[in-house]
Amino acid sequence: MSKTKSVGFGGREIWVYDASLSLVLAEVIRDVETMPEEDRPAWWPAIEEDLRIQAVISDFYLDLDLGLDAAQREELARLLDAAADRVSARGVFTAEEASAWVVLRDLTVIFRGDEPEDTAPAAELAQALAAMIRGTLSEAPPRTWWYYGPPGGRTTIEMRADAPEDLPN
Repeated sequence: MSKTKSVGFGGREIWVYDASLSLVLAEVIRDVETMPEEDRPAWWPAIEEDLRIQAVISDFYLDLDLGLDAAQREELARLLDAAADRVSARGVFTAEEASAWVVLRDLTVIFRGDEPEDTAPAAELAQALAAMIRGTLSEAPPRTWWYYGPPGGRTTIEMRADAPEDLPN
């Protein structure tokens, strides 16, 4: 299983660290689950299962369109902004916390390693996903993709030398 995952929206692509994405999506799911049912987004039932799968399985591409209209995607972006705040406020996330946080059936939040992880990279990822949905995410340097969420924070991944010039970044 890879530690990276591709995420796209509107012709843009980024790479993300799977453990950070797992934490961010788990926060979004928990946020909606704690809302009174009448306050939950009307579109939530249509995407909930997909987000749960995306949170616990690294091998699937995540298209942030999710079949939502523009207003619904903005609502999702606000949920990601709120998740960024909560993830940032945590400061650290531990293997014990991850293993106790069931997201889908018996699958838990992804965690790599044994040592507590700084949550700042995951918070930055949540902000980037919201910006991607809004079309405000900055362009990666030429011939690279953004890589959000790894320990240490955002970096880039170089495109292969034989990659076409017009690949989205």
